[in-house]
Amino acid sequence: MALTRRLVGTLGALPALALLACAVAAAIVAGGSGSTAAPVADEQTVPLDRLIAGWPSSYSVTATKSEPQYVEHITTTRDGDRFALEIVIAAQGSSAGGSSLAEVAVSTEGIVSWTTGCSEPDCSDDNSVRGFLAAAALLSADREDRLPATAVLRQLGEHQVACVSDSELFPASAATALARLDPCFSVETGAVLGHYSIVNAAFVGPTMSPGSIAETVEPSPALFTSPPA
Repeated sequence: MALTRRLVGTLGALPALALLACAVAAAIVAGGSGSTAAPVADEQTVPLDRLIAGWPSSYSVTATKSEPQYVEHITTTRDGDRFALEIVIAAQGSSAGGSSLAEVAVSTEGIVSWTTGCSEPDCSDDNSVRGFLAAAALLSADREDRLPATAVLRQLGEHQVACVSDSELFPASAATALARLDPCFSVETGAVLGHYSIVNAAFVGPTMSPGSIAETVEPSPALFTSPPA
């Protein structure tokens, strides 16, 4: 049975993927090593409700994210109310590889339920977890009439993204005060492509390599373990 929670994201259960959560805070303290700076000139504030009204109800995004010891091959997809994320690790040197799959669904009332892949000890509470599945949290916020009013447009390589305030999207999270990374959604599809650090004025943490990103409005059915509603 699906476990229910309101604020969603995932980094998977594998040790290597679990380290991503720590990397978020570490990237801020260390100055975002390997981060991709966003041109300040591209920044402008736009109404978020108008932006998401034009997004498709399905997408599939593939990309990579390179780390010193491994490369993550990322696929994130949406099919209506269902969201899924697969991360396959290609090890380098003596590092171990592996894969992780997570899936959530958003009800018409805005409740987010885990189908598979929750790595938290208790997936029924409101302790939010961020990541490439934050698109589900945004849909939840929209359906619960708590959508942040605006987003900031930034450029991630050739992809324009809309970055939403972490503290506004996840107001109940204690982690907000420690490590603010704003999730950034593709202007074309609504998929999360990266996270932006206000402190470093750069994309850090869970962010796809810009040159590797490929987007489509078609879902990836093979990633879903649950049938469509």
